Amino acid sequence: MTQTATETVPEQDVPGRTRWGVFLGILAVPTLVVAALLALLIAWLFTDDSVDTGVRKVSCTEAFAYGGTKAPTGVRDLACTLEAGQGFRYEARFLMRSAEVSAWVAANYPDGPGLRNVQCEGTDVYACMSRGPAAGRSGSVQIEAAQDSSKWSEVRYKAFTP
Repeated sequence: MTQTATETVPEQDVPGRTRWGVFLGILAVPTLVVAALLALLIAWLFTDDSVDTGVRKVSCTEAFAYGGTKAPTGVRDLACTLEAGQGFRYEARFLMRSAEVSAWVAANYPDGPGLRNVQCEGTDVYACMSRGPAAGRSGSVQIEAAQDSSKWSEVRYKAFTP
């Protein structure tokens, strides 16, 4: 049997390579990248990423006692914290009637400096006091009073180890 020029020759079925392997190889790379990103996202969501700043709420009696005084009466929004680092740093914030701030400071620190209205840090501070450790006490004290309204002042009381 001879072939004529117009006849088509049937191709032989020879097992060979297809292009599916190359296609799957190219497709596997982005799939692995997406899977890795999803794993990182899940790990990030379920890990505890809270940061301990060392600041915690404490009793205001403890905070004022460290500075050698008692909490004032008739105040609003009293909140006290302790920051433990190299030394203790107690901080109290509260609202007090503006007319009573200097009398409270004078009554609790009769031997120390009174409130002054010069050389105070901050633009909103109208009165401040800094006092080093008194005899028998380890804490230094800073008091800052800022105007909150026409009758109330925000007082920041800090007692700390220098």
